[in-house]
Amino acid sequence: MNALTKQFRESIQKVEAGMKEMIAKGEIEDTLPDCTVKHYFTPIDEKYGCCTYAREMTIPKGTLIIGKIHRHEHLNIISKGKVSVSTEFGTKYLEAPCTFISEVGLKRAVIAVEDTIWTTIHLTKGNCEADLADIEEEVIAPSYEALTNNLIEGELL
Repeated sequence: MNALTKQFRESIQKVEAGMKEMIAKGEIEDTLPDCTVKHYFTPIDEKYGCCTYAREMTIPKGTLIIGKIHRHEHLNIISKGKVSVSTEFGTKYLEAPCTFISEVGLKRAVIAVEDTIWTTIHLTKGNCEADLADIEEEVIAPSYEALTNNLIEGELL
């Protein structure tokens, strides 16, 4: 890992921790509840042993979100709006319509420049909202360290 990647990862984790602390103290408003989320599932495909899960989030203008660390590459679709996205590779502005692939382990800081609809699409073993905790464990790494350990051990879930 290069120095810039390490610096970004440390910085984004500090920002996320600081935001959570300030929200807990009532110093800033938690705007995440203003984001609405819809979940969509295809039936499990017996041939492949998984289903397709789409998570559609409506993000109001001005909302800042620090994303999670994903274990797998997956599709993203911005179907409405405009966002500023900062990652270890720099900052980009993305505007609907926009479809792209997220890399493994990428964590983002996203600011909605306009009201935005952003959908992530994953292959998963879970196929209903009752499985959301298991799906999160399957597709999200709790930390960069956990992701690295999974990659080293070859056991991406």
